[in-house]
Amino acid sequence: NEHEDNPPTQRGVTFVPGPDFRGGIHTGYHSAQESDHDDDIDDIENQIFIEGAYTVPDDNEQTETIERLHEQLGSAQQELQVAQSQLAGSIVEVDGEVVPDDMSDSNNKRKTSTFVFILCLGAIAVSMGLAISFSNRSDTNGDETFKVVAQVLPPVLKAAQKRGFLRCGVQEQDSLGFIAFNNMTNEREGFEVDLCKAVAAAALGRSYRYELVPTTGLNRFVTLAGGEIDVLIASTTHTFDRDVHESSSGMGFSFSSPYLYGGMTYNGVPEFVKCADELSAVGVCAGILICSILGTTWYDTTKELFPSSNIVLTKDQGESIQNLIDGKCNVIQGEQYEAPEVVVRGFGYEGPYGQGKTSFTKDPLAMVTRDGDPEFA
Repeated sequence: NEHEDNPPTQRGVTFVPGPDFRGGIHTGYHSAQESDHDDDIDDIENQIFIEGAYTVPDDNEQTETIERLHEQLGSAQQELQVAQSQLAGSIVEVDGEVVPDDMSDSNNKRKTSTFVFILCLGAIAVSMGLAISFSNRSDTNGDETFKVVAQVLPPVLKAAQKRGFLRCGVQEQDSLGFIAFNNMTNEREGFEVDLCKAVAAAALGRSYRYELVPTTGLNRFVTLAGGEIDVLIASTTHTFDRDVHESSSGMGFSFSSPYLYGGMTYNGVPEFVKCADELSAVGVCAGILICSILGTTWYDTTKELFPSSNIVLTKDQGESIQNLIDGKCNVIQGEQYEAPEVVVRGFGYEGPYGQGKTSFTKDPLAMVTRDGDPEFA
């Protein structure tokens, strides 16, 4: 079951958001591999070029537009002063000419209409100015004008069948029971691998093959969005935000039915685990230091419960446990199955260890696929 080498893919540059089949908004990504090989969909079929869409004006265009707006606003303000003075029955001088007072009913109506018109003109000018200011907030370089390209990845089933194997995103760090390296077979094994095999068999039939692609909490959604993997099976929690607009990738995803419900507990030095369970970081608990993994719901929860000064950020559970060993933190996070004492001792931790009694989350773990591909999802 060892897998073919597969060149890495890269994300595209600038994309137009578009509605997916569920009504959400997300961006597309382009796989360099798919455009370089004959067995994938041709670039012309796989790209939509939109000339001038969401084009960011260059500095000269912005300067000219702003100058015109200033002129229009200045003129509007001058005319507004005239209208206001006329309505008040006063005489004003504009550009050297005297404007007389006229209190007739017909002229009053005309003045009122002019006043309303000028107000509308000023509102339009201000709106245009706001539009220009918002365009300046673009993340692109200030003096460049970009052609916006909407990239569309091919359907996963079709791509996997042509490729001959399924690419599954799994945890980079070993997790007891979920994924670990077997020294006897020289392969990674566990529940995540079994899930990958099951999906590969359903997609490709009896002669299925698969590739395990290591991911972390920080890069897993970007890796999936960029087409480097077909399905994410890295103990990932289904949340509303990730369903609609996941922050690291800027797009929404489709989730399977949960295959397991987990819950985060605080574990480590018993006296500080007790502090964590009691949500205390004062007094005798002022020294609590919680190792929290970026890009996880554990971190999202912990940052709402404790001050940032009591949180030590890590990239994975292995780094958290090593920090516990080195004394950089005295509490680590983990699902109830991920941080038992036997696992922590296996890393070489020799100090006192306890597991929290309170579960602070209820995490529905599910497999994840890209939006817009309902057949594979």
